[in-house]
Amino acid sequence: MLRALLVVALAALASGCSTLLSPEPTPVPGAAATLTRSSRTPIPTPERVASPSPAVSPVPSRVAAAASPSASPSAPRTGVTDDDVAQIRRRFTQIFADPLLQGIDGLLLDHVSLSTKQGGSVLTNAQAASWLKDRASTSISVTQTDAGTQSVMLQVLTEDWPKTDPIDQGRVTFTLRRYDPTGKPDEENGDWKIDVIDAE
Repeated sequence: MLRALLVVALAALASGCSTLLSPEPTPVPGAAATLTRSSRTPIPTPERVASPSPAVSPVPSRVAAAASPSASPSAPRTGVTDDDVAQIRRRFTQIFADPLLQGIDGLLLDHVSLSTKQGGSVLTNAQAASWLKDRASTSISVTQTDAGTQSVMLQVLTEDWPKTDPIDQGRVTFTLRRYDPTGKPDEENGDWKIDVIDAE
C-alpha cells in the first residue's frame, strides 16, 4: 500500500515537472478573457479626410493682398505727405536766407552723421550747427526736397555753398527722419530732424 501511494505521488510529481518544463509559456490570469473580448470587439477604422486642393480653397494671404491695395508691392507707403514736404522746404528756405542760419539748431538731431569726401564722423547738435554756420553764405539755395520711397524720410538738397573744404562742389544734402522728444525714431508722430549731412 505504501508502495502504491509512493508510485502515485511520483507520477503526480513527474506530471507537474513536465508542465513546468514544457515549451508553452505560463498563462497570465485573465489573458484568455481579454483575448476573447478583443476578438469580439470591432476595431474602428480611422476616417481619412482628404486634404482640400488649392483650387477649392484660396490662400488667405492672396485674398487679403487682393482686397488691400496698400499691400501691393507697387504702391510704396512712405508715411510722408505733400504737406510735410512743403513745410520742410519752407523751413529750409527761411533758415538759409539768413547767413547766421537762425533755427538750424532746432532741426538737428542730438547727434548727426556727417559724410564728406574725407570720410564720415558723428557730431553733436552744437558741433553740426557750428560746422554749417562756419560754411554758410547768403547764396545757398534749396533746390530739391524729396520723400524717401523705401522708408519714412525726407532729403533736402541745397546748392551754391561756398567751396570751402570739404565742400568742393557746393552741394550739401540733408536727410531728415521723424524722432520723438527723447531722440528715438517715431515714424508716425515724431518731429522731422536732420540726422545725416552729406557734403559734396
